[in-house]
Amino acid sequence: MPPSPLGLLEERREAARARVEDLEAELERLQGELESARAVLERRVVAVEELAEALAPAEDAAGPAQAVVRVPPKGAVVPVWREGLDPVDALAPDYWRLVEAVESGGEGGVGLTMREAAVAVGLDPVSAVTENLRQKAKRLVERGWLEVDGSGSRFRPRRRLGAVG
Repeated sequence: MPPSPLGLLEERREAARARVEDLEAELERLQGELESARAVLERRVVAVEELAEALAPAEDAAGPAQAVVRVPPKGAVVPVWREGLDPVDALAPDYWRLVEAVESGGEGGVGLTMREAAVAVGLDPVSAVTENLRQKAKRLVERGWLEVDGSGSRFRPRRRLGAVG
């Protein structure tokens, strides 16, 4: 006796459920690896910044430093935001365009998602692009250029001193 149509559909449903569970487990594993890789990347970024800061020419009592110091090119390191620092002069083009997009977007102060930011800077809002922008935005948050909402999905301009709200 051939299997019933309902039995066949139930078998297919169970196979689909098993596939979803397998993919969810794989996704969890990959997310763990991604977070680990991000942590390594952040440590490397900080190491480069620390080294660049330590190797920066310093003036001492005898006058300017005599050693030739190789400093990373403009934009290779995201500096900490401070009053009067112009993003165009201080940041790599990808970063300052992101800051400009966030500062000009997000009606009502809600900020921009990275899909919206991708469109604002003229990129396709595909996941690889938005994830790249999210990493840049997080770095900008850490350095004081932007703020992020509690969910971590919307980025807003940094509240400047004296700003209302």
